[in-house]
Amino acid sequence: YVTIVENRSEAELRTATWVFPLYLVAINLFVLPIAFAGLSLVGAKTSSDLYVLSLPLFSGHDVLAMIAFIGGLSAATAMVIVESVALSIMISNDLVIPLFVRRLLKTTSSENEDWSTLILNVRRASIFIMLFIAFLYYRESTNSARLSSIGLMSFAAIAQFAPALVGG
Repeated sequence: YVTIVENRSEAELRTATWVFPLYLVAINLFVLPIAFAGLSLVGAKTSSDLYVLSLPLFSGHDVLAMIAFIGGLSAATAMVIVESVALSIMISNDLVIPLFVRRLLKTTSSENEDWSTLILNVRRASIFIMLFIAFLYYRESTNSARLSSIGLMSFAAIAQFAPALVGG
């Protein structure tokens, strides 16, 4: 969504069609070496979800583990913020605002009414509701679902778009 909305030209979209898959391959190049090192060095002492943090700790590199933790926390925080804002914009523009506009135009005769406060409040409320639902999901799923299984489910969901990305 952000790629489509924030692009400035069609050339950027053409570039994104090959850069994004290349990016996905590049970030996954490090998964197998970390997994094999974690299995051979740490083994069953820790969850496989924590190999990135446990490998430096196991090797005595506490500062590197702290840097990896801060980097992961920063990436997760940025992802939550960007996705919350993008989803709130989609919800307000495509779901809520069309319904409000139809209803309010029937009841009010003022054409110069300021909608910015309404739109801002709808976006704020949708961010709060989404984060609350995400918190409820977290509370219910952390005991039964591992991070890797959630990631696998996400990759399976996005893989359904592969024919459209490849075929155009």
